[in-house]
Amino acid sequence: MKVLLLADLHGDESILDRLRAISGKYDMIIVAGDLGNDRYIEEVLSISEKIYWIPGNMERLESCEAGKEKCIHGRRMDITDGMNIVGFGFSGPTPFGTPGELSEEEIYQQMNALPIDEKTILITHTPPYGILDDVGDGIHAGSKSVKKILDEKTPRMLACGHIHHVEGKENVGKTTVVQIPEGRTLKGVLLIIENGQIMIKMESL
Repeated sequence: MKVLLLADLHGDESILDRLRAISGKYDMIIVAGDLGNDRYIEEVLSISEKIYWIPGNMERLESCEAGKEKCIHGRRMDITDGMNIVGFGFSGPTPFGTPGELSEEEIYQQMNALPIDEKTILITHTPPYGILDDVGDGIHAGSKSVKKILDEKTPRMLACGHIHHVEGKENVGKTTVVQIPEGRTLKGVLLIIENGQIMIKMESL
């Protein structure tokens, strides 16, 4: 199974052209937040029935209603080899007062109620605090509640966006944390899931 992870498209029209060209290569495409306005979100989702998404801090809290069947915020999908995908969008408070912000208490309460286990690929918009979330000068912009969920529920993998100039992966206990590149780089993260194993590689669009 091939799953392409993208994030932080921010209404970039060139990404739509690339998605139209390559969407058939993947079994599933998931966009981890900050897609763009409602029209742009609809355009992304209309490219393929295999494209799913979660909202970011730039989307409104009610934004899932427009594409509800494709929005996996707060949902679990069983996939191959006994694994599952769980989505959780939005972010904690930012200095910019964006529309899709939750308190750390709300993030923890809502995520703690989700069926996350050791076979979960957890897709969040915001990274866990202290992991692939450095925005410069030693300042961390991740969520302490996401980090707490990671520590308590130990998902197989956590993939996130939100931090534009950081990409790569880091092992945290039993969990592999992956920071998805910003959309304008025309790169994503490819997961190849086979025989219970996950191969992770950067993918050019």
